[in-house]
Amino acid sequence: MFRDVLLVLKGLLNRFWIIAVSLIIGYYIAKNLGHQSISGGIMPVVGLAIACYVLVMFYYPKTIYISALIVGHLIAHISRIAPGIPSGLSIDFLLAIGLGILVLGRRKQPFEHLKQPEFIAIFVWIGYTILEIANPISPGPVAWFYAMRSMSLYFILTPIVVCGFFNSPQDIKNLIYLFVPAALIMVIVAIRQDAYGMNSYEMAWLNLGAIRTHFLRGQMREFSLLADASTYGAFSAYMCVFFGVLAALPNKLPGRYLFILISLLSFYGMMLSGSRGPLAIIGVGGMVYLIMSKRAAIASSGAVVGGGLYVFLRFTTILQGNYNVARLRSAFDPNDASMLVRKAKEAVLSVYMADKPIGGGIGSAGLWGERFAPGSFLANTPTDGLYSRVWMETGIIGLYLYLGVMLFLVAIMGYRLWNLPEGKVKQVLLAMYSGFVGVIVASYVNEIIGQLPMSIICYSTPALILLVAHWYKQGVNIEDPPSDPSPPLD
Repeated sequence: MFRDVLLVLKGLLNRFWIIAVSLIIGYYIAKNLGHQSISGGIMPVVGLAIACYVLVMFYYPKTIYISALIVGHLIAHISRIAPGIPSGLSIDFLLAIGLGILVLGRRKQPFEHLKQPEFIAIFVWIGYTILEIANPISPGPVAWFYAMRSMSLYFILTPIVVCGFFNSPQDIKNLIYLFVPAALIMVIVAIRQDAYGMNSYEMAWLNLGAIRTHFLRGQMREFSLLADASTYGAFSAYMCVFFGVLAALPNKLPGRYLFILISLLSFYGMMLSGSRGPLAIIGVGGMVYLIMSKRAAIASSGAVVGGGLYVFLRFTTILQGNYNVARLRSAFDPNDASMLVRKAKEAVLSVYMADKPIGGGIGSAGLWGERFAPGSFLANTPTDGLYSRVWMETGIIGLYLYLGVMLFLVAIMGYRLWNLPEGKVKQVLLAMYSGFVGVIVASYVNEIIGQLPMSIICYSTPALILLVAHWYKQGVNIEDPPSDPSPPLD
């Protein structure tokens, strides 16, 4: 009898559980709103949304990488709107969940890739940064934990998650669907900031001290939704290269004119940021693509355009009255004041670092140095670029090791790409690779790779190229010619 009752109840639950849950939540919301408790009424909805999202992550794990990429674009903006929300560790949380799913799901394939040269090189760098915990003059393990995340943690977790959750060439092409809206939204916000000014929370953030570096010579440097103008400038330059390379795919590519438009808008966004360093991303990234394209016509036309732009900025004074053009032109001036100051800082720093071959410890420089080692020489010395920070925190040994790892990744990615067949998949990877190499060069003057969302994008690149090369060796068709009837953005 009881068994029959249980079977009936189970059948009713399977049929009507959604209605029952909805009624319970509706009653709870109505009760709280009746007592004028808006927060209490909203909590069940928020809880249900989080529960649904967690279920989606487990059933569709690619959501984890997509979420990390989206959060990477928005995290700085969220911190301005709601400074009290602890959003800083959200990327760590998402990537850790991704790693947990791979481990608990016993997926062997992503961990088999750990034997590849790219991962071995990354692990060498990770090992060195772990040893830095024992640095006798470091500011401590807490500073190490916070500072090493962008330098090391994302460097290894991101490619592992990518190798675990990207399963087909279509996943590579789908990245276009993420980058198109991201690039457009960023440039639209920057244009709004330039045309109509900052809103209240953006102005509040500037008034906390950022205005000293964002309001120069009577001009505001736009930062869109990202951490600062330098980060936005680097992001825009990367997207300029990415969509420019996509548009350069031979034959008729649906979406070509959209890619050209986004590339031009991104270049304009870089100009609005007032950042000069990211110009190297466009210059170097463009040259890399011209070499990797293996096409004389593209290389020749690209060299003419690039050479013309260089001559325009380096040897003429045309449009010098335009602030953005004048700002870009100063990047080619060997006597530029900021470059001379940078050289002077490096001379002073070289004296201080002479007897510190393993540096002052991770977390001793930059913003983390100001927080965990206030008043120290390294905390009071601006890091300027990424390599200055690596040198200050890990010493000359760490700097040479880091540069060696990055150059090795550039070389092996280039080798793998060179041997892949032509098609949209390779073109997406070429676009990311060209931008990656440009970022490596531009990081001399700006700390680009360590800033979101560039860290997620750049750290994904070696894994994506490794995956596609592996698929190609396994016989997977990645050629996907431009005449494919259902390409992205057709």
